[in-house]
Amino acid sequence: MCMENDMNDLLLVGAGVGGVLVAIIHGYLGHKIVLPQLAGGTAQIRRVNEAVFQLSTLYWLAGGLVLIATPYFLDDALRRVFVCGVVFLYATGAIGNFWATRGRHPGWVILLVVTIMALLGA
Repeated sequence: MCMENDMNDLLLVGAGVGGVLVAIIHGYLGHKIVLPQLAGGTAQIRRVNEAVFQLSTLYWLAGGLVLIATPYFLDDALRRVFVCGVVFLYATGAIGNFWATRGRHPGWVILLVVTIMALLGA
């Protein structure tokens, strides 16, 4: 029983680290590569594009930090609630990425792996 809890905790922390890395890479590369390509339009449109793009970075970063902290600070019932919330964020990100890129971008695979790890660790 103890080994199972340790493995679940390890899966959650691993998923959290993966989520944080996805957020950092997404935010950096998006700011350097993607957002400059969306530079057309008014200043207001550029600000909206950047805000919407970086909101996913913020959410994935927060989700990763929640997954890392969950094994240490939450009981089993709250653990499942928080993990389900983060899984929803990552799963919808994976689905949206797959749909928008028609599967040609690795982001959906990475988000899916993080999602599965979090589910298994719940």
